[in-house]
Amino acid sequence: MNRFELVAILLSAALLGGYYLWLAIEVRRNPLRTVIGYSAIKRREWVRSVMTDRRDILAVQTLRNWTMASSFLATTAILLASGALHFLTNIPQQPQLLHELNFLGSVNPTLLTAKLFAIVAALLVAFFNFAVAIRYYNHVSIEINVPQPQQSAGDLAIVQRMMDRGGHHYTFGMRCFYLAVPLALWLFGALWLLLGSVILCTALYAMDRLD
Repeated sequence: MNRFELVAILLSAALLGGYYLWLAIEVRRNPLRTVIGYSAIKRREWVRSVMTDRRDILAVQTLRNWTMASSFLATTAILLASGALHFLTNIPQQPQLLHELNFLGSVNPTLLTAKLFAIVAALLVAFFNFAVAIRYYNHVSIEINVPQPQQSAGDLAIVQRMMDRGGHHYTFGMRCFYLAVPLALWLFGALWLLLGSVILCTALYAMDRLD
């Protein structure tokens, strides 16, 4: 690993880490200015509306859509991770294209292995989070339809927390998908990793804010 590669990795990590630190602070202080904070508030209101007004069909349809989306993304994540592992174990030498686009970074074969492991790790974490999101949605699909006289204020809060956890795991899974993009660009060189990180943070900033 040469000096530019190390600097690019550190800058990319600092850029992504700094962005998510800013986002966490913004969600806590001004939730209505972020998609994550606003969605969390509306999820809780949705649970209260469904359990109070007995909107059973709406609950079933909405939870089915969330579960299907999480299932599709979990399947996609594990397939991509399997493909990356296959590439790692069955390619005897580095493809020439990786060298042609690698202007400033290192071409060490060991580093290529580390890059592939980073991609696989991000995809496996995404798979895990989507699977956990499905678990919470399945729990909510039963508990949200319990007849209201048998419910209490504590039951409502528990269902809201489970919906929050499902939503947070879904969001974290998507963030791991996004992270896989600059990691995949890293295969072509450290310069592409840094550019991908800058573009990703710019795109996330535009998507995460509501004002």
